[in-house]
Amino acid sequence: MDCVICKMGTTSKGKTTYTIDKQKSLLVFRDVEAEVCNNCGEAYFSLETTKKLQQLVAEALKKGAEFEVVKM
Repeated sequence: MDCVICKMGTTSKGKTTYTIDKQKSLLVFRDVEAEVCNNCGEAYFSLETTKKLQQLVAEALKKGAEFEVVKM
């Protein structure tokens, strides 16, 4: 797929790091499967991966995590 951010690269399967700062919590997810642009590095997640990330974020916030690193 063509990258919608830089409009110069194309994406291919790879892994990336996803970081979210929410409700005074910093959450880092390592080795997340994504389609990654070969030019700018923008990552695109599948619906399944997005749902999993949302679930993990909700669980971390519920338990009151301030900083958490998760390897996917």
